[in-house]
Amino acid sequence: MDERPQVIGRAKMALVSGSGKAVISQIVVRQIEQQAGSKHLRFVGNVRFSEPVQEHTENIILPIIDCIVETLGLDRKNFEISALNLGAASARDVGIDVSGLSADLPIILAMLSSALQIPVSSDFIATGHIASANGDISAVEGIPAKVEAAQKDISVRYFIYPDLDDESLKVISPNQMDSSIKAIMAARDHLRTRAVRDVGKLVRLVFTEESIVFGSLQEGFFDTSMIPDKFNNPIQDVISFLTYNKERFWNVMNYLFNENPEKGKELLRTFAQFYIGRPEYPKCFGAGLLQLMRSLSSVARGRIDFPILDRDLCTKLISFAKASDYDDRRILLNTIDGKNIEDTCPVNTQPEFKLSDSECTVFNTVVSLINEQALARKFSAIDSARASFILESLKVKSYEELINILQAYYIHMQRYTGSSPEKPDMSEARCEAIKLLERTFHDKGGDRAAFVQARDCTQGGIRSILDMITEQYKAQKQDAYINRVFKDAIADMDWEERVKCIRAVIKEVGRFLPEELKNQPPERFARDDETIETIIRTYVRCSDKFNQSLSRM
Repeated sequence: MDERPQVIGRAKMALVSGSGKAVISQIVVRQIEQQAGSKHLRFVGNVRFSEPVQEHTENIILPIIDCIVETLGLDRKNFEISALNLGAASARDVGIDVSGLSADLPIILAMLSSALQIPVSSDFIATGHIASANGDISAVEGIPAKVEAAQKDISVRYFIYPDLDDESLKVISPNQMDSSIKAIMAARDHLRTRAVRDVGKLVRLVFTEESIVFGSLQEGFFDTSMIPDKFNNPIQDVISFLTYNKERFWNVMNYLFNENPEKGKELLRTFAQFYIGRPEYPKCFGAGLLQLMRSLSSVARGRIDFPILDRDLCTKLISFAKASDYDDRRILLNTIDGKNIEDTCPVNTQPEFKLSDSECTVFNTVVSLINEQALARKFSAIDSARASFILESLKVKSYEELINILQAYYIHMQRYTGSSPEKPDMSEARCEAIKLLERTFHDKGGDRAAFVQARDCTQGGIRSILDMITEQYKAQKQDAYINRVFKDAIADMDWEERVKCIRAVIKEVGRFLPEELKNQPPERFARDDETIETIIRTYVRCSDKFNQSLSRM
């Protein structure tokens, strides 16, 4: 989830002036009622959009939006597009022209945001050209100036740009390519840079899980199931990403009631209002909510003010329940008031005691950093790297060709994760790629088995090898990160703090511990960092599995 400032129907952009300098502006899109004889799309305001930009938006971008909206079961929208005169241009009262196609990404983001009521994080700047009706993104000029402008704007944290691969040379010159890459690499101390090839990757970077759930409930596509792959293109990827909202809802609820209970209650109200509007009682809603509340730590539950759902709203919702929902309706009424949430089975036989917030701080901090959702968010760039790496063939002719591909892919992953040096050491990258291959295939026949698979195109050929290597690379990165989290958390603790931390851990994870460990005094474990780590890792694994089961209900 995300606490970044978000707005609906707006997306920042950087426009390059005739002098070669870039200024920060913003695309603004709002829905309008279509009147007789009026256009489906119109441009307004003081900022001028050139004729080619207007035609491209109407002929390429608008049909993509219409396709997504209609496939999600919504009515076609009518839009009014304008732009704000921001930054240096506004201060000097200088007019801005949107005359190139590099504003395509902010335009499509603002249009999609307005159409689906999903806010865009306002700390993003995106530049790129929608090059096809399928949603492919191609390179644009002026990236160094745009990066410079983004760095100067303290509100900007992310810079999204077209993936600069060999195909980009068809659009920009080799010199422009080199200067763009250098500018992006140099900016990584100040900005998080992300390359995208199509609108599917763009939407996954910009729209958060929380914002999609709220938007889907408010706009009415929450219960849209997975759409069959009708298009087999990036537009389908966007549609697929915007579905699965029932699973997404429980994941977001879990996060919010741990981190921001009032926001969690707001989401619960929005969920209830969605089903009241249908009208329908959501199947097994009470049981799901009870299990969610029980999955929270005692500290998290202690921060929640019950009831968590307005009783009048709840009464309206359960009025639509069928006879088969009778038991679930009773569970829901008890759960919203906080009844029957605590387990009746004691966690251990130690005397009851109340944990202070300070005693749970280390435990809660560590769990929040290493649970499944946190790791997925932190290492999502590795998955993006895999998705954006294009192979010319699924087969290789020689072992040398296989290693050359893996070397290039290793550098590609480093670039995506921001760990690539300014000038990659090809020899070092080659050695690391070979080590990664050997670790991935150490129990599968070694690197020679990998070569045979790639040469004969068996079991998915080189594509499957890259998938396995990606998972191995991600696992290594996650393990190193988790070890660092534990060391940072425990390093400066004195004896008393360690005992308090272990007490909190045993209190929270007792149900997952063997019987012989439940009754042990916390002092027994406080000396051993490895034991602390093992206990917390066990809790996180069990909690993640529980949440996966819950989300599939």
